[in-house]
Amino acid sequence: MQRDLTSLYAKSPETKNLTEKQMKVLNAAIDLFAKKGYANTSTKEIATAAAVSEGSIFKHFTSKRGLLSTILRPLTDSLLPDILHEFSRKTLLTAYPSLHDFIQTIILDRIRFLEDNILVVKIFLNEVLYDSNVRADLIKAFPAEFIQDFNNEISQMKERKIIVNWPNQQVIRFLASSLAGYVVEHYIFFPEQQWNRKLELAHLIDFIEKGLSPR
Repeated sequence: MQRDLTSLYAKSPETKNLTEKQMKVLNAAIDLFAKKGYANTSTKEIATAAAVSEGSIFKHFTSKRGLLSTILRPLTDSLLPDILHEFSRKTLLTAYPSLHDFIQTIILDRIRFLEDNILVVKIFLNEVLYDSNVRADLIKAFPAEFIQDFNNEISQMKERKIIVNWPNQQVIRFLASSLAGYVVEHYIFFPEQQWNRKLELAHLIDFIEKGLSPR
């Protein structure tokens, strides 16, 4: 699965026509926004990191907010839908032998993707937490086929009696909220803390499995 979002920016319809200098600005902004936060990063710092003049940033991106929009817009308009389509094709369209295998595959796949793209993901998550417009764009970015594939997978597991007989939406919400809680704690609120990654993920998988096991 293609995991490197920074390389995907070069192929996205929204950003594929950026010049080499503009891509340097974009990558510098991604790095600084992720490490310092959007509000704490100045266009002067971005220009210095990209080795360009500050004026060249305003010439193409108009403002710091315009630069942030250039980072986020491809995610919701094309990159995220494409990533979810591929995730659905390779991960959801599978007859898992057990609930544990299903949960472990999804959790480890999404965590690997997040860690491979931590800078972009941190920017996106920070904006999702505080910007209602970004949250609305995120919801619209989920392809209908992805939701349908997820529903089909859960329905098949319920027929085999290996998952709790809750409404599918409730199962998805429990799984997604558990993963989101882990991600926010480990990568947004306490990124500097030394975690036992293997043990923490094992506990997360065990927690979700116990919550979704048939009664």
